[in-house]
Amino acid sequence: MTEINVYNAAGVVTGTVTIDPAIFDKTVRRALLKEALIAHLASQRQGTHKTKKRGEVAGGGKKPWRQKGTGRARQGSTRSPQWVGGGHAKTITPRDYSYQLPAQQRRLALLSGLRYRLEKGGISAVEGLDLPKPSTKTVSAFLTKIGLRGKGTLVVSEGAQANLYLSARNIPRLAVSERRNLNAGTVLQHAHLIFTRASLDALVNEVKSQKDSA
Repeated sequence: MTEINVYNAAGVVTGTVTIDPAIFDKTVRRALLKEALIAHLASQRQGTHKTKKRGEVAGGGKKPWRQKGTGRARQGSTRSPQWVGGGHAKTITPRDYSYQLPAQQRRLALLSGLRYRLEKGGISAVEGLDLPKPSTKTVSAFLTKIGLRGKGTLVVSEGAQANLYLSARNIPRLAVSERRNLNAGTVLQHAHLIFTRASLDALVNEVKSQKDSA
């Protein structure tokens, strides 16, 4: 059993929650987590790289010199790959690098990633962070109080919380995500996960119900 701290909006510990790591996964599947992280990072690549081939480079319509009699090698265009300013011989074109693991593997990777973070002491919870209006100062003070200011942190909410997102977007190394959008990649990219109490309860209940129905 692992105890995680529950903070209030001021960063004071108000209680603890005991969670059995086994409800997520029986072990940390490191090979699967690696595959999930690679897929997540690949899907974030823009893939907008582009180089021009010889037919796309402007100019070069005139033959540089006559075919025979100069003693030099024959040349047909100054835009051939061997010329400075010519096109590329091996062109790079835009492409989509994204791919997905099968749905069952994605779900298992997320649960295994949560167990990994739980074992490392990287999960905590917060109550009362439902902000009536955006306040970066409030969120920054909370992170400073619990010692996570400037550290890779992900705040997980139950449902969309626009004010929380707006309050956190200018704080370095802090991100906000809805629980339904969690994946193994984001869990592994952030060393600290802070669940709102509602999202943590919903996660535990959902995982338990899925295991009971299996």
